[in-house]
Amino acid sequence: MCITPRSSTSVSSVAFSPTVLTTAVLTIGSKGRAVRALQCQLNLRIDAFGLTPSMAVVVDGVFGPKTLTAVKYLQCVGGFPVNGQVDRATERFLAQGTVGLPQLSAENGKTRALRTCVAAVQRTILAAGVEVSVDGCFGSQTTAALESYQQQQGLSISGVVNAATWDVIVRSRLTTLPCAALLPYPEPHPDSSR
Repeated sequence: MCITPRSSTSVSSVAFSPTVLTTAVLTIGSKGRAVRALQCQLNLRIDAFGLTPSMAVVVDGVFGPKTLTAVKYLQCVGGFPVNGQVDRATERFLAQGTVGLPQLSAENGKTRALRTCVAAVQRTILAAGVEVSVDGCFGSQTTAALESYQQQQGLSISGVVNAATWDVIVRSRLTTLPCAALLPYPEPHPDSSR
Protein backbone atom coordinates (compact mmCIF):
# COMPACT_ATOMS: atom_id res chain seq x y z
CA MET A 1 0.00 0.00 0.00
CA CYS A 2 1.22 3.49 -0.86
CA ILE A 3 0.44 6.58 1.14
CA THR A 4 0.03 9.59 -1.12
CA PRO A 5 0.82 13.10 0.16
CA ARG A 6 -1.15 16.04 -1.18
CA SER A 7 0.55 18.11 -3.87
CA SER A 8 2.62 21.07 -2.78
CA THR A 9 3.44 24.27 -4.58
CA SER A 10 7.04 23.23 -5.18
CA VAL A 11 7.97 20.08 -7.04
CA SER A 12 11.24 19.98 -5.12
CA SER A 13 9.65 20.06 -1.66
CA VAL A 14 8.10 16.59 -1.80
CA ALA A 15 10.50 13.73 -1.06
CA PHE A 16 9.70 10.07 -0.59
CA SER A 17 11.58 7.06 0.69
CA PRO A 18 13.89 5.85 -2.06
CA THR A 19 13.49 2.46 -3.64
CA VAL A 20 16.46 0.32 -2.73
CA LEU A 21 17.54 -1.10 -6.06
CA THR A 22 18.72 -4.64 -5.62
CA THR A 23 19.84 -4.82 -9.23
CA ALA A 24 21.58 -2.28 -11.44
CA VAL A 25 18.34 -1.24 -13.17
CA LEU A 26 14.65 -2.00 -13.26
CA THR A 27 13.06 -2.34 -16.68
CA ILE A 28 10.09 -3.88 -18.46
CA GLY A 29 9.64 -7.46 -17.27
CA SER A 30 11.20 -6.84 -13.83
CA LYS A 31 9.14 -8.16 -10.91
CA GLY A 32 9.11 -8.06 -7.14
CA ARG A 33 9.37 -5.76 -4.15
CA ALA A 34 11.66 -3.23 -5.84
CA VAL A 35 9.12 -2.82 -8.67
CA ARG A 36 6.31 -2.42 -6.13
CA ALA A 37 8.31 0.34 -4.40
CA LEU A 38 9.01 1.93 -7.80
CA GLN A 39 5.30 1.89 -8.65
CA CYS A 40 4.50 3.58 -5.34
CA GLN A 41 7.13 6.24 -6.09
CA LEU A 42 5.74 6.78 -9.57
CA ASN A 43 2.25 7.32 -8.15
CA LEU A 44 3.54 9.65 -5.46
CA ARG A 45 5.53 11.71 -7.99
CA ILE A 46 2.55 11.80 -10.38
CA ASP A 47 0.44 13.16 -7.51
CA ALA A 48 3.13 15.63 -6.40
CA PHE A 49 3.28 17.00 -9.95
CA GLY A 50 -0.50 17.38 -9.93
CA LEU A 51 -0.94 15.07 -12.91
CA THR A 52 -4.19 13.36 -13.75
CA PRO A 53 -4.97 10.25 -11.70
CA SER A 54 -5.25 8.29 -14.97
CA MET A 55 -1.43 8.45 -15.10
CA ALA A 56 -1.23 6.35 -11.90
CA VAL A 57 0.06 2.81 -12.23
CA VAL A 58 -1.26 -0.33 -10.59
CA VAL A 59 0.99 -1.36 -7.70
CA ASP A 60 1.33 -5.04 -8.52
CA GLY A 61 5.10 -5.59 -8.54
CA VAL A 62 5.18 -6.19 -12.31
CA PHE A 63 7.02 -3.69 -14.54
CA GLY A 64 4.54 -3.71 -17.40
CA PRO A 65 3.56 -1.29 -20.20
CA LYS A 66 1.80 1.30 -18.00
CA THR A 67 4.76 1.42 -15.58
CA LEU A 68 7.05 1.78 -18.60
CA THR A 69 5.00 4.72 -19.94
CA ALA A 70 5.08 6.49 -16.56
CA VAL A 71 8.84 5.94 -16.22
CA LYS A 72 9.55 7.25 -19.73
CA TYR A 73 7.34 10.30 -19.21
CA LEU A 74 9.02 11.19 -15.91
CA GLN A 75 12.47 10.57 -17.40
CA CYS A 76 11.61 13.09 -20.12
CA VAL A 77 10.31 15.62 -17.60
CA GLY A 78 13.52 15.25 -15.56
CA GLY A 79 15.75 15.64 -18.60
CA PHE A 80 17.06 12.07 -18.58
CA PRO A 81 17.55 9.75 -21.54
CA VAL A 82 14.09 8.27 -22.21
CA ASN A 83 14.97 4.59 -22.15
CA GLY A 84 12.43 3.17 -19.67
CA GLN A 85 15.20 1.83 -17.45
CA VAL A 86 15.17 2.90 -13.82
CA ASP A 87 18.77 3.47 -12.83
CA ARG A 88 19.97 5.28 -9.71
CA ALA A 89 19.68 8.76 -11.31
CA THR A 90 16.04 8.17 -12.34
CA GLU A 91 15.29 6.65 -8.95
CA ARG A 92 16.79 9.68 -7.19
CA PHE A 93 14.54 12.02 -9.22
CA LEU A 94 11.46 9.92 -8.47
CA ALA A 95 12.28 9.85 -4.76
CA GLN A 96 13.52 13.42 -4.29
CA GLY A 97 11.90 15.45 -7.06
CA THR A 98 13.93 18.33 -8.45
CA VAL A 99 16.30 18.19 -5.47
CA GLY A 100 17.42 14.83 -6.88
CA LEU A 101 18.35 16.31 -10.27
CA PRO A 102 21.97 17.23 -10.95
CA GLN A 103 22.98 20.84 -10.38
CA LEU A 104 24.21 22.08 -13.75
CA SER A 105 26.69 24.84 -14.48
CA ALA A 106 29.49 25.67 -16.88
CA GLU A 107 31.81 23.75 -14.54
CA ASN A 108 30.10 20.35 -14.87
CA GLY A 109 27.68 20.80 -17.78
CA LYS A 110 30.11 19.69 -20.45
CA THR A 111 30.44 16.12 -19.19
CA ARG A 112 29.06 13.45 -21.48
CA ALA A 113 26.87 11.97 -18.73
CA LEU A 114 24.93 15.25 -18.33
CA ARG A 115 24.40 16.16 -22.00
CA THR A 116 20.79 14.97 -22.10
CA CYS A 117 19.96 17.05 -19.01
CA VAL A 118 21.71 20.10 -20.45
CA ALA A 119 19.87 19.71 -23.77
CA ALA A 120 16.55 19.47 -21.89
CA VAL A 121 17.36 22.72 -20.08
CA GLN A 122 18.37 24.36 -23.37
CA ARG A 123 15.11 23.25 -25.07
CA THR A 124 13.08 24.68 -22.20
CA ILE A 125 14.97 27.99 -22.33
CA LEU A 126 14.47 28.17 -26.10
CA ALA A 127 10.75 27.40 -25.75
CA ALA A 128 10.51 30.34 -23.32
CA GLY A 129 11.76 32.65 -26.09
CA VAL A 130 15.37 32.98 -24.95
CA GLU A 131 17.84 32.32 -27.76
CA VAL A 132 20.21 29.40 -27.09
CA SER A 133 21.73 26.59 -29.13
CA VAL A 134 20.52 23.11 -28.19
CA ASP A 135 23.80 21.21 -28.26
CA GLY A 136 23.92 19.53 -24.84
CA CYS A 137 27.00 21.52 -23.87
CA PHE A 138 26.80 24.03 -21.01
CA GLY A 139 29.10 26.82 -22.17
CA SER A 140 29.10 30.60 -21.93
CA GLN A 141 26.13 30.98 -24.32
CA THR A 142 24.02 28.61 -22.21
CA THR A 143 25.09 30.41 -19.01
CA ALA A 144 23.99 33.77 -20.45
CA ALA A 145 20.72 32.31 -21.78
CA LEU A 146 20.05 30.62 -18.42
CA GLU A 147 20.59 33.91 -16.59
CA SER A 148 18.07 35.59 -18.93
CA TYR A 149 15.63 32.71 -18.35
CA GLN A 150 16.08 32.93 -14.58
CA GLN A 151 15.38 36.67 -14.70
CA GLN A 152 12.33 36.10 -16.94
CA GLN A 153 10.97 33.51 -14.49
CA GLY A 154 11.60 35.65 -11.40
CA LEU A 155 14.32 33.34 -10.09
CA SER A 156 17.60 34.25 -8.43
CA ILE A 157 20.07 34.88 -11.27
CA SER A 158 22.96 32.48 -10.76
CA GLY A 159 23.75 30.89 -14.12
CA VAL A 160 23.39 27.56 -12.31
CA VAL A 161 20.53 25.09 -12.73
CA ASN A 162 19.79 24.48 -9.06
CA ALA A 163 16.68 22.93 -7.49
CA ALA A 164 14.66 26.17 -7.78
CA THR A 165 15.48 26.50 -11.48
CA TRP A 166 14.83 22.79 -12.06
CA ASP A 167 11.46 23.24 -10.36
CA VAL A 168 10.39 25.82 -12.96
CA ILE A 169 11.89 23.81 -15.83
CA VAL A 170 10.21 20.56 -14.76
CA ARG A 171 6.84 22.28 -14.30
CA SER A 172 7.08 23.69 -17.83
CA ARG A 173 8.01 20.27 -19.28
CA LEU A 174 5.00 18.49 -17.71
CA THR A 175 2.62 19.54 -20.49
CA THR A 176 4.85 20.59 -23.39
CA LEU A 177 6.63 18.70 -26.15
CA PRO A 178 8.51 16.46 -26.24
CA CYS A 179 7.31 15.07 -22.88
CA ALA A 180 3.59 15.60 -23.50
CA ALA A 181 3.87 13.27 -26.49
CA LEU A 182 4.64 10.45 -24.04
CA LEU A 183 1.40 10.94 -22.08
CA PRO A 184 -1.11 8.14 -22.56
CA TYR A 185 -4.35 9.02 -24.23
CA PRO A 186 -7.18 8.88 -21.73
CA GLU A 187 -9.26 5.77 -22.12
CA PRO A 188 -12.76 6.60 -23.34
CA HIS A 189 -15.54 6.29 -20.83
CA PRO A 190 -17.67 3.17 -21.56
CA ASP A 191 -20.81 5.34 -21.76
CA SER A 192 -19.32 7.81 -24.25
CA SER A 193 -20.56 7.72 -27.82
CA ARG A 194 -18.26 7.78 -30.83
